[in-house]
Amino acid sequence: MVCLLGPIRPARAYYHCRHCHQGRCPGDAALGLTEGDLTPGAAQVVSLAGLSHSFATAAEEFLPRVAGLRLGESTVQRTTESIGREVGHQLARGQVFGPARAWTWHKDAEGKTCAYVAIDATGVPQQGPDGAAAEGRMATVAMVYNPIPEQRDRWAKATGPRPPWEARYLASLEG
Repeated sequence: MVCLLGPIRPARAYYHCRHCHQGRCPGDAALGLTEGDLTPGAAQVVSLAGLSHSFATAAEEFLPRVAGLRLGESTVQRTTESIGREVGHQLARGQVFGPARAWTWHKDAEGKTCAYVAIDATGVPQQGPDGAAAEGRMATVAMVYNPIPEQRDRWAKATGPRPPWEARYLASLEG
C-alpha cells in the first residue's frame, strides 16, 4: 500500500471466500482505499500528476521529485483513468463540486448586467490509447465571464466599490 509518505504495511484483516474464491479486506472501504492500494491522498496526487504530465513523466520524474513516490507508469495511468471515469459518472448524475456561489455581476452605467461567452479549440500534445501520440486531437475550452466595465470611474460612482472579476471555465476533449 502507498500513502503520501511512501509505502506502508498496515496490519489489516483479510478474508477469503471458499465459494467464490475472492479475497477482500473489509476495512479498506472504510479507509477509502482503492483496488490499486493507494490511499485517497496518494491517489489524488497521482491522478493530478497523470493529468499534468504524460504517465511516464509523472511516474519517473514528477512524483519522485515532488512527493517522493515511486510508482510504475501503468499505476499512474490506471489511477488517473479510474478517477477520471468516476468524476465523469458524478458529472453525468448532475453532481457539482463545491457549494453553489452567486455571481457578483458587474453592472453598466444603465444598471444592466451582461455576460460574455467565449469558446476555443486548441491543439495540444496529447496521448492517445496505449501512450501513442494523438495527432490532431483538440482540447476545447469554454468560458463564461462578466468583464469589468471599461468606464470604471463612471461605473464606480453608479454602483459602489468594484466587485472581483468573475469567470467560469469548462474544458473538454469531446469537442
